[in-house]
Amino acid sequence: MFGIKKSIGIGAITVLLIVPSVMAEMDTDNLGRSLGLEFAPGMMGSLSFMQAGVTLPTIGSSFQLGLKGRMCSSLTWATFINQETGEQASFHPVTAAGVISFGGSGPIIHGAVRPYGATDILLGYTFSPYDNLIYGTGNLVGPNLTFGVFGYFGLELFTSDRLAVFLDAGGGFKMLKPEDSDNIYAIAASWLGSGFGLKMGIRFYP
Repeated sequence: MFGIKKSIGIGAITVLLIVPSVMAEMDTDNLGRSLGLEFAPGMMGSLSFMQAGVTLPTIGSSFQLGLKGRMCSSLTWATFINQETGEQASFHPVTAAGVISFGGSGPIIHGAVRPYGATDILLGYTFSPYDNLIYGTGNLVGPNLTFGVFGYFGLELFTSDRLAVFLDAGGGFKMLKPEDSDNIYAIAASWLGSGFGLKMGIRFYP
């Protein structure tokens, strides 16, 4: 027991000695202000997604703009029942979209943490590739334009001058403008992805 406590104590002292020295080596005035490459998994409502893209160099003192690609998929087979007609749809929708992010960031805290807030504008296309692959249904949703707006706040932790991990949370909505407004699959897909959002990922500043 004494040996374990001694090891923990030595480890804690080592962290206390190393972390400040690493932070001291980082140029906090320019942290995260250059072009950044981003990769992040996340959730938006009942959809999970993978996202990759770039964050452009900071404009002015804090304004940030990002361009990303996002693939969203239902976590399970989504089932929808039209309460007016009793018509039912069960399928596995996927949304492929581009995302424009814009927002601002705060000052570096404790030499390594940066708070930020931003809005995502999503524009893309919803289809049903899994249903088509298994059952040969084609795109059940039909031709459509998918769009959404999401807002969030987060924290970015810099582990070095060029590398950071981040976590943000917020919410928003996603909608569809389908060619056939009576298509029950389009109606069902229109609300999937709205609600609470969470994202965690990594950014590399080359």
